[in-house]
Amino acid sequence: MAYKMNRRGIVKGIAASTLAVPFINLRAATAQSGPIPIGVVTPLSGPVQLIGNFVRHGAEIGAAHVNDNGGINGRPIELVFRDSKANPNDASVAARELVGSGTNLQLGTISSAVALAMGPLLESEGGVVITTGAGTEKINHENYNPHVFRVGDSPVSRNAGLVRHIVESRPDLRKWGGIIPDHEYGRTTWKIFEATMRKAVPEMTGEEAEIAEPILVPYGSGDYRNYIAQAMRMDVQGIYTSVYGGDAVTLYQQAKPFGLFDKIDVLLDSANEFLVATAMGDQTPAHWSGFHWYYEANKGNPLSDDLYAKYVEATGDTYPMGWAAEAHAAVLAYAGAIEKAGSTETDDVIAGLKGLRFDSATGERHIRAEDNQAVKNAELAYIEPSSTAPAGFEVTDYVSLDGEKVVEPARPGQMLDTSNL
Repeated sequence: MAYKMNRRGIVKGIAASTLAVPFINLRAATAQSGPIPIGVVTPLSGPVQLIGNFVRHGAEIGAAHVNDNGGINGRPIELVFRDSKANPNDASVAARELVGSGTNLQLGTISSAVALAMGPLLESEGGVVITTGAGTEKINHENYNPHVFRVGDSPVSRNAGLVRHIVESRPDLRKWGGIIPDHEYGRTTWKIFEATMRKAVPEMTGEEAEIAEPILVPYGSGDYRNYIAQAMRMDVQGIYTSVYGGDAVTLYQQAKPFGLFDKIDVLLDSANEFLVATAMGDQTPAHWSGFHWYYEANKGNPLSDDLYAKYVEATGDTYPMGWAAEAHAAVLAYAGAIEKAGSTETDDVIAGLKGLRFDSATGERHIRAEDNQAVKNAELAYIEPSSTAPAGFEVTDYVSLDGEKVVEPARPGQMLDTSNL
């Protein structure tokens, strides 16, 4: 007898057969073949574009290094760039769009505010990000999120190391002041500076440090003269500043005619590396600066030598800065984690990054599993104006501090304990 099916039966049959077909996750099905996309969310315009350019070049050189050596399990890296403008909203839009298009692995986020916004976003969207310079301690403390990793030195490593070095080398200095950007990074760095100075001076000299209230300056200001005049009235021997990027260049240039830096013994700069010196040449004030990577301190390290050579070849600039090495390291960290996990899925890569040890331009780095914070050396350099150096300045001293000795203990989910600095 022939079997007859009416229209309702046909619809039911189609529905049943559809339900019987297993769901295919297209991203999962294609994610383990072809190029591996890595999103680079960094400032490509605005006041800190210069720093974003270092991130871009470092990531490109890192990806080329991996690809020239066979890729990751035979698959090449493909970088996908987005402009964060150092703004949390712009960065969030870019990060969400990247994840939506299948780029779940991201790096960049040099802004502290951006990095703090990325954690909850990428946790909900199913991505992961490695920050290549954000300086807030909250990333690996009270705002810890398993989807955010810091591949570089912690703000404690950098700033506490800078303070302890200067107290050891200049124990005669007691009176300190600060010029600090009025945002997350500025408040973080000042908290670390002040706590370390108040602890280190008595430990090393038996006397107390005298620390004036910091002068808070706005982000993106083109005129710092009123703040400089305020600083001129401070009775201090040393000034610490964490104003950075184009703002730092403007501040330093405007402070020069006032003679601000001539009236103090030491100027400590948290992180500008060569930014101010390359802009001011022989007019740059002598100062200590923290570095993510100072190539002279890493000569003989093949990864450092290659990064320096490739950067100079690509840009003609002989003074690369550490953000390039942080982006370079982020690419190498992803390569190590993916190879270790055998997967590019977010949860697998997170597991691969935790506890990862890998080589970088500053030597071996270790990402702590507890709080996603890398342990690496903190590097400092003393920059002075020069009438004979081609660039108008030269490095006359530098130090590399053991990362294990300057990093703070892991405290994910808890505020930074300044008593340990």
